[in-house]
Amino acid sequence: MSNMITIEKIQLKELADILSGIYEKTDPNGEIAYLQTKDCPDGVITKYASRVLQTPKMQKNLLQDGDILFASKGVNDLSVVFREQEKAVASTSFFVIRLKSSLVTPEYLCWFLQQPTTKAYFKTNQAGSATPLIHKPAVENLEIPVPTLEEQNIIVNIAYLSQREKEIQQAIIEKKQIIVQQLLMNKIK
Repeated sequence: MSNMITIEKIQLKELADILSGIYEKTDPNGEIAYLQTKDCPDGVITKYASRVLQTPKMQKNLLQDGDILFASKGVNDLSVVFREQEKAVASTSFFVIRLKSSLVTPEYLCWFLQQPTTKAYFKTNQAGSATPLIHKPAVENLEIPVPTLEEQNIIVNIAYLSQREKEIQQAIIEKKQIIVQQLLMNKIK
C-alpha cells in the first residue's frame, strides 16, 4: 500500500478565465500602463511601460489585482502576478489568466506555470518556430494539481526562499571575487 496522496487535477479553464491581451497604439500622454513582456522580467514594473489613452476599450480591459500575465509569444516562459496599484492593460504578447475559483492562489498558479513539466507541455503545444506562439486551447486545457491552500502557500514560500538563497549565494560569489582580485592586486603592487 502506498503513502502517496493523490492531488486532484483540474483544467485551467475550470479555475480561471483566459483572456487575450489587447493591441493598442501607444501614446506618451496616456494614463494607463500598456504592459509588454519587456516590462515584466522579474515582476510587473509599470514605471517604464508604454502608455495608452483611457478609452472605454481600455477601461473594460484593465488588469485586476491577482491577474496572472502569461506570455503567449516568444520563448521567455514568462508568467507574473499583477499586484500593482496603477491602472494597466496587457498587450497582445500576454494571456491574462483571471481566477474565478478560490481553489488556487495566483502565486501558486504562477509558480506552477513556471515549472519545467509545464514549460515542456507548452513547448509541445506551441506553433511557429521564429516566434513560438501558444494557442489559447493549450492554456485552457492545462491540468493544474490543486493541493490545499495551506500547501500552496508553503510551496510558494519555499520557492521564494529558494530563489532568494540563489540570489544571496550569487552576491557572495561576486563579493569574494572582488576581494580576491583586490588581494592579488595588492600583492603585485
